[in-house]
Amino acid sequence: MTYALVIAGGDPPDQSILDGVRDAELVVAADCGLRVARTHGLSIDLVVGDLDSVSTGDVAWAEAEGAKILKVPENKDYTDLELAIEQSAAAEILHIVVLGIDGGRVDHELGNWAVLCAPRPQMIDIRTAGGTVTVLHGEFVNKLEITGEPGEIVSIISRNGDAQGVTTTGLKWPLTNAVLASSSSLGISNEFVDGEASVAVAEGTVLVARPTPEN
Repeated sequence: MTYALVIAGGDPPDQSILDGVRDAELVVAADCGLRVARTHGLSIDLVVGDLDSVSTGDVAWAEAEGAKILKVPENKDYTDLELAIEQSAAAEILHIVVLGIDGGRVDHELGNWAVLCAPRPQMIDIRTAGGTVTVLHGEFVNKLEITGEPGEIVSIISRNGDAQGVTTTGLKWPLTNAVLASSSSLGISNEFVDGEASVAVAEGTVLVARPTPEN
């Protein structure tokens, strides 16, 4: 599947995560995500941000690799991550994988989640050491089909208000046209029954979270 990769400036992703995203169609570094890319040998197509958290050596490396540098003023109304997401969306790629949103300042992390949960036509996958989260919106990408081992955990969490018409298949505790309140923990810790499952939402936004299995 064609996808864009956005690397934010939070905690560096595990090597296993980085190894799984080396075939991206477009790679965008949000400011100091550039340092992560350079450290791990990821080719970069675009660097976006005010560049206050990267060295001149990092920027020179990116330019030598052929990357476009989009520098914006420090006094701006949008975070570097939001700008990187918008640049990826402008490339008309409908699947965006995001790394490095956790760790660091708590306000940055909360802001990252706000940006990633905004309704948009692209499927957004967030990959962290703790697991993978896919964002679904009733008006855009509203269904996800997944595979996993029996007993593997899948959690469904509402964002941006209550989600309507939440329906699942292949999970131990099914939901059928359910209302999932944003103040509720109803969808936490569901489980695969067998190898295939699906989650759909008619209205609103839900996060489909798959924690990294414990060894």
